[in-house]
Amino acid sequence: MSKPLKFLILLAFGVTVLSSCLTTNQSYDRLMPGMWRGELFLDENNPLSRNISKVGNDQDISFKNAFTEGVLPFNFEVTYDDKDSMTIDLINGDERVRAEEILYGWDKRIAKDTVRINFIAFDTYIHADVEDGIMTGAWYNPRKGWRIPFRGIAGKAHRFTLLKDVPKSDISGKWLTVFKSGEDADTAIGQFTTRANHLTGTFASPTGDYGFLEGTVQGDRIFMSNFDGGHAYLVSGKIMDDTHLEGTFMSGKTGRATWAAVRDDNARLPDAASLVSARTGNEVNFSFPDHEGRLVSLKDPQFAGKAKVITLMGTWCPNCKDESRFLVDYLRAHPNKDLAVIALSFEAYDDTSKVRSLLTNYKRVMELPYPVLWAGKVGKDAASKVPFITEIRAYPTMIFLDKNDRIVSIHTGFSGPATKEYAAFKQEFAHRIEQLTRS
Repeated sequence: MSKPLKFLILLAFGVTVLSSCLTTNQSYDRLMPGMWRGELFLDENNPLSRNISKVGNDQDISFKNAFTEGVLPFNFEVTYDDKDSMTIDLINGDERVRAEEILYGWDKRIAKDTVRINFIAFDTYIHADVEDGIMTGAWYNPRKGWRIPFRGIAGKAHRFTLLKDVPKSDISGKWLTVFKSGEDADTAIGQFTTRANHLTGTFASPTGDYGFLEGTVQGDRIFMSNFDGGHAYLVSGKIMDDTHLEGTFMSGKTGRATWAAVRDDNARLPDAASLVSARTGNEVNFSFPDHEGRLVSLKDPQFAGKAKVITLMGTWCPNCKDESRFLVDYLRAHPNKDLAVIALSFEAYDDTSKVRSLLTNYKRVMELPYPVLWAGKVGKDAASKVPFITEIRAYPTMIFLDKNDRIVSIHTGFSGPATKEYAAFKQEFAHRIEQLTRS
């Protein structure tokens, strides 16, 4: 019998031992520290996506071309606090997203170093072989059934290109944008900032935003991307003139759309409090199980006499994660015995053990001090679980209740820290809570 397998698992939070086929490689037991350039091959028709292990640096999209169709570039940094503690941060503009768990070691089956980067809050992961400063593997999203080819190259800090073609126009400002996919059309506001060739910004919509997009302007071409471990957005476009932009948008493996934008520095999103209404003026009540299966009711003593924020969310939702971070920060900075926050989560799975695991991991990783209850499955029937409002138009949705459990207002969607609206939202939220808890 062969001796037991031994392996190294490096975690962002410490060192843990799990069963695996990995075993330590004494000659090379680390990812190269510093900046890396990642690529996700969203377009299955791109031949590179079927043979990324043979893509050499001479074919990198950095020098001759600013963009290879369907290839989403992103940056990440590998650091070591000590010899046993590795961290990986995804970088999108001003945002850094830390991978919650990293498993690394030697896989005897293929005789290569192997890494698995787990994004626990999203229930997604990257699994890749590591050789000579190059990772080759895939990003997996089990909820959607996605396997998207991935490559990482050590020592490369650029995102799309090293070229510095003079931009045709300064596109900083607001752009009224229409996304079209088939018969569907959605309106958003592009919010961009350029510094020479460097481009950052987002698209803000009535139901949420596209997170921190980062990229470049090269001549009349626009390129932006975002990868946060749970979602992959790729934007390409063309500057038609000083007031018109056109382009394409790719989200993960299947999301595809075209977009057209018109400069409009006065563009505004609709009032988030006007999109969904309360059904009645009666008291709100509900009972759902928490992450451990215990039934929690709004009428439980722990909530009595308190103003409440009920948030409709899902562990799969990027804007919900932004909202969770906001709520955690707010509650830490403004502890208030007269306020309760309760999350009602709508998940993609029916399996009880799977959902409990998702909620447990989400609550732990996000360090939520409030209960997260399983309200049901996301989809067209989700609104029936919250009959006290007319509909669910977006995740997240905040429902503000007074101390008598009556609805005071409903806030649809969430304009996160990548948007121009975020500062105003924080002020409005604080003012609303002050009113509810003071009365």
